[in-house]
Amino acid sequence: MKLLRRWPVLLLLASALACAAAPVKTGHEAMRLAAAAIDKYELTSLRDECGLLSARETASYFDVDFRERHTPSCGGDPETKPRLFTVRVRKRDGRLTSDVYDGVDFRPLNHKLPRR
Repeated sequence: MKLLRRWPVLLLLASALACAAAPVKTGHEAMRLAAAAIDKYELTSLRDECGLLSARETASYFDVDFRERHTPSCGGDPETKPRLFTVRVRKRDGRLTSDVYDGVDFRPLNHKLPRR
């Protein structure tokens, strides 16, 4: 019975938290969120100086591409910058999804990659 009395309060709290997510307004903001998630979930083993982020804007989200940067210290062909994966940042609330897990489908970005 006590749970039934608390249910409306829990619903109100959940809806307030959902509305509290901040909108993402710029590509720079989207890249900052993507970089933090890449670090938090250890999505790459590349050193920071060997990675490169770039953002593309659509009507409802930013696509932040993570690319390899080829320099003498990082190795690779300096004429190429292959895309490794994309982090999609929804403008409305900053929700993150990525194709990093399988290279095709965008899934919620919420866990580390399995060790290979």
